[in-house]
Amino acid sequence: MDSYRHLSVSLLVLLALLGAVSHAEGFVSFNSLSSKRTLVVTVSMANNSDIKEVHTGQDSILVNWSVNASAPAIVDAKTVETRLCFAKESQTLRGWRKTDDNLKKDKTCLYKIQRQPYAPAGSVTYALPKSIPGAKYFVRAYVFNSSDLQIAYGQSSPNKINNTFTVIPISGRHGSIDAAVGVFSIFSVGSLFAFFIFENLYLKRKKAV
Repeated sequence: MDSYRHLSVSLLVLLALLGAVSHAEGFVSFNSLSSKRTLVVTVSMANNSDIKEVHTGQDSILVNWSVNASAPAIVDAKTVETRLCFAKESQTLRGWRKTDDNLKKDKTCLYKIQRQPYAPAGSVTYALPKSIPGAKYFVRAYVFNSSDLQIAYGQSSPNKINNTFTVIPISGRHGSIDAAVGVFSIFSVGSLFAFFIFENLYLKRKKAV
């Protein structure tokens, strides 16, 4: 029994040392933040309506965050950074979006929304740029300390599956271009039809001569 107790204590000490080393080397383990999910994060359309689908280059989203009243106080909080993150299904078979426990290597949240001085609550309106790829997303917020390391977080999806939304990319063509292509197609067909009629008339006149 004592041996198991000593083993448990040793494991706890080892985990604590690993956490301390990771901070000392300038990176943070996401698992070390699992007990520090102290921010409540919500995301909606810019007009506060429910969010399901948004279009790049057209729509904006509204991100709100606040400190969970039942969570421990955040010590040495300096800034809050919100990021757009891939939902689980949009990471499948896509190594360039892979989740890594080392937050310096993590590819879950590639797109920065905004970073601003820490406050117990805040919000940001984010216009989706055309460079954002089509996928399913959620929003995560990190609290950084004076050493610029993550010390707390929160996210709009509890598991990267529920409460996600779809970003639809622009088609890459303007409506006027589609209209011009349509007109040109009609003109081409009409020209081809007129050519056949003219050729048939010409051949009939040549035979008559």
